[in-house]
Amino acid sequence: MVPLRAAQYGRQIRRFTRAPAAQFADDFAHHAPNVARLNHGSFGAAPTPVLEAEQAIRMNWLRQPDAEYFSRALDEDLAAAAAAAGAAIGAPAGTAALVENATVATAIALHRWRGRGAALLLSCAYGGVKRAARALLGPEHVVEAPVPFPGTTHARVLEALDAALDRERPRFALLDHVASQPALLLPIADMVALCRARGVEEVAVDGAHAVGQVDVDVEAIGADFYYSNIHKWAFAGPTATVLHARDGGAAHVVPSWNAGEGLLADCRWTGTRDYAAMRAAPVALDYLRTWRSADGLDARTFNARGLRRAAAGLARAWRVGPACDEADCFASMGMVRLPAGLDMALDAPGVPAAPESVRSRLRDRYGVEAAVGGFREDDGSLGGFLRLSHAVYNTDDDFRRLRDAILDLRG
Repeated sequence: MVPLRAAQYGRQIRRFTRAPAAQFADDFAHHAPNVARLNHGSFGAAPTPVLEAEQAIRMNWLRQPDAEYFSRALDEDLAAAAAAAGAAIGAPAGTAALVENATVATAIALHRWRGRGAALLLSCAYGGVKRAARALLGPEHVVEAPVPFPGTTHARVLEALDAALDRERPRFALLDHVASQPALLLPIADMVALCRARGVEEVAVDGAHAVGQVDVDVEAIGADFYYSNIHKWAFAGPTATVLHARDGGAAHVVPSWNAGEGLLADCRWTGTRDYAAMRAAPVALDYLRTWRSADGLDARTFNARGLRRAAAGLARAWRVGPACDEADCFASMGMVRLPAGLDMALDAPGVPAAPESVRSRLRDRYGVEAAVGGFREDDGSLGGFLRLSHAVYNTDDDFRRLRDAILDLRG
């Protein structure tokens, strides 16, 4: 089979040095030693400067929470953090809030649609999102648009979405910007425009993986709701998610003292909880802006180039072909085929696996954390695939360990 097309990235790959600039070299020293962390897409990772800022905020609260709350210092900090997060996605002033995570943001959109008609999701929507939609809207009010994988191209995605919109005529749509499993960068602005042309009333975009991987301009995308985790690829601690609501016509699913004052106010207080990660979000976003590699690359470019180089090297070593059109669908994480000979029956994508699964054996035997899973090929067979993440802390040794572990497991 033909390997991934490394040639088109040849110059970038040759010049790429997988190392941070010296001032950032120790910012992830708190990670467990002797573990190749190649699944950044699941939980992200915060660097030491952000964790220190978050802890200082937390301790200040614990010293005198009454002063923090009743002086409105907490409210002011959260409003400022939401404004900074909104600016990071191009949201107009007064249209962005911070919520706990993408799960909460999804629920906010779904609750708005409840009892009002059918909603369309993509077949690659996050599993938790699918379950939430069926639970809140009723399974009879949830329809799916297939996203072709493997062999994904943006043209095929748009063709499949258009056919589903024409067939199902949904009132609402919940789309993915960077899908989780399989990991695919999708043509989101074109998809939203297609929904509008087909008469969809409201569109929400799950951009959980977007900020820190790709440029986000919510006005250009044109959705009614857009949300993205700051704690995935933008260095915040868990948890902080920016939610843009174009007209503010929604409410938090945990209303409290600010209920009825609009979504932005509603999100700033949902009861007593730890708000430190949200308040420290501007520190994380500043780290994202300032981080540089030894070659002077920013985090997004460094990860994109590193992913392509790593994926091409693994494909050559494993003698496999492409999972999709990488030029269209790769960002800081992407899909790589696994070699034949691995039993993927116990490796459902994105869920905890049995001790005998490939994923568990990679972790337990080789110290490799990698998201492997089985996906159906066009002929119905179960193919093995790897959702490969490239983060700023990854080294060449991480990818060599993965390469050799898979070859050893295959036997």
